[in-house]
Amino acid sequence: MKTRVGSVLPLSLAAALIFAATAHASGGIRIGINSQQYGSSHARVDAHIRASARDAGRHRALSAPQRQVVANLPPAFPLLPSNAPILRDPHPGGPGSFWYTDGAGHVCQYVPKSVVPCFTLVRPHRSGGGLSPAAIAQSLTRRLDLAAGAVRTSPTRRGLTGAESWFWLDPAPRRQTLSISLAGETVSVVADPTVEWRFGDGGSLDSGPGVPYRPGAAPSDAVRHVYQTRCLPGDQGHDPYVLASCGPTGYTLDVLVVWQISYRAVGPVAGSGTLPTRTTASSRSYPVGESRAFLVSGGSG
Repeated sequence: MKTRVGSVLPLSLAAALIFAATAHASGGIRIGINSQQYGSSHARVDAHIRASARDAGRHRALSAPQRQVVANLPPAFPLLPSNAPILRDPHPGGPGSFWYTDGAGHVCQYVPKSVVPCFTLVRPHRSGGGLSPAAIAQSLTRRLDLAAGAVRTSPTRRGLTGAESWFWLDPAPRRQTLSISLAGETVSVVADPTVEWRFGDGGSLDSGPGVPYRPGAAPSDAVRHVYQTRCLPGDQGHDPYVLASCGPTGYTLDVLVVWQISYRAVGPVAGSGTLPTRTTASSRSYPVGESRAFLVSGGSG
């Protein structure tokens, strides 16, 4: 890790600079300084000075390489007041960044494709500032794994008019929670899903994620729908009795999962509230056929 070290130059290096400065004005001076940190308390500094002067038509080069080990480096975890304004920014390092704490209690920033130092929080010298629980909660929601799941059906391949079809999401969306502790403040967010089913024939249902089909009496959380009109591949444009919503491969099942998000903060700043909802979606095609009965004449033998 390259770092800049603020320190007084050693006497030998300063003397070399003075000597180089006495070079003729028509000459030139080049100074190079490089530092390398070797631990939490020391670093190596290399300095290279090249001076050229023109004296009585002669050109001479002066070189004075120096090396010095510098102690008393800044602490590995810089101090940061707990009311620093940057702590109120949920994205301190730009889009995709956020705050978190390491195992030793330091406050750190996550910045994609970057290495950012951690800080040691200290009490502010004056009142004011502090954390914004709502801002931290808003940042946490971006880390929630909210997904709708895949749409499953029974019958699996195609439904039948006049008979119940079952629907469910796999995996079923469930309540999601996430917490973070920062500067003595603990913020927790909760996301609860509600599910809206749109069956493609104009029917809809506000319900839960459904349950897989099983024989016997249907449980109260089962999602079921009865289609009255067939919709098979090739029907659209050829069968005048199909619905306008019948697609080229069957009805389109659309499922919207709306996540209601709330937060609660415990610590120096206590509070709770709600955040904007998030919506995830899933869909699939579902052809529906029909079974017809015909009267046939029979004769006696």
